[in-house]
Amino acid sequence: MEAMKNFLLPAIAVAVIAAILVPRLLPSSDGDGQGTAARPPGGGAAPVRTQRIQPEPFESRLTFNGTLMADQSIHIRSELRGKVEQIHFTDSQDVQKGDLIVVIESGEIEAELRSLQEQLALASTQADRLQNLFKSGSVTASERDDAASRQQVLRAEVERLQVRLAKTRITAPFAGTLGLRNISTGDLIEADTLITTLQTVSKLMVDFSVPERFQRLVQPQTVLSLRVAGHEQPFTAVVRAVDPRVDVATRTLTVRADVDNPDRKLLPGNYARVELVSRNEAALVVPNVAVLQSLDQVSVFTVEDGIAVRNSVQTGHRDETRVEILQGLEPGAEIITSGIQSVRDGQRVNIQRRLDLG
Repeated sequence: MEAMKNFLLPAIAVAVIAAILVPRLLPSSDGDGQGTAARPPGGGAAPVRTQRIQPEPFESRLTFNGTLMADQSIHIRSELRGKVEQIHFTDSQDVQKGDLIVVIESGEIEAELRSLQEQLALASTQADRLQNLFKSGSVTASERDDAASRQQVLRAEVERLQVRLAKTRITAPFAGTLGLRNISTGDLIEADTLITTLQTVSKLMVDFSVPERFQRLVQPQTVLSLRVAGHEQPFTAVVRAVDPRVDVATRTLTVRADVDNPDRKLLPGNYARVELVSRNEAALVVPNVAVLQSLDQVSVFTVEDGIAVRNSVQTGHRDETRVEILQGLEPGAEIITSGIQSVRDGQRVNIQRRLDLG
């Protein structure tokens, strides 16, 4: 019994002390019964700085990588096997359409052609004679038809050899500049042997890829600026056509532009930087810092009646400090440019300084 008293007395003393001290340690409550710890932190308006936007000129510059190509370019090859008899060009020579380039030895073809022409003349005479005899009933229709058939076969053979003979004289299919010579007189060349190249140098084209979101900016007749290594001054290019299909792997469009090159300063194969300059005389632009990007949207905070409002926007071009807004904001909107990280949608704000650029 004495041991029980020794245990209970200290326990009662601890309980009494706790009852006195705990209410003092807990936060006091206000008149509506809520503790001060339940108050939302930062109950005041968030300090921000704003800017009012108005339409203004905005110029953007996009750069793409391209390769210059001749407007027309071919490899000149022989279609026949034979010995090179004559060469009628020099390296890098300019030629006109139809100019003779190379002659392949044709003696054997010419001899065969003369033989077939003689046979054709004889067969034609024979066919005419049998036709007259058939009318008088001296020969059968079968004999007449055999003679006429032989005449047609020989005529076809003559035409075939005439085509082969024409192929021994290789001419330029269009006006341009020949490349380096790859054969010599007397060479025995095979069919498809590369003789030289032919390309138009005074008129070039450039192909480059453009992300699909910029499709509206590169329509036919759009003027581009072209920069090539080794040349300080830019060249002008004009969009000829846009590939009607988007590359599903890269999500880009292939664009082809014409480049006039009368002085021949540029060459096919040159690497080129293609610059597209776009100017909007009445663009809505905001500072880069005013644009918030998340996984699902791009947004800008505006102030309406002292309240922060989050606006989903569609952006266009951008430069070092500004972003073009295509949709989501109206002229005269007051956007938040500083203090954005501490602002929430619907929160009251305190404007520290307003920059009215209108």
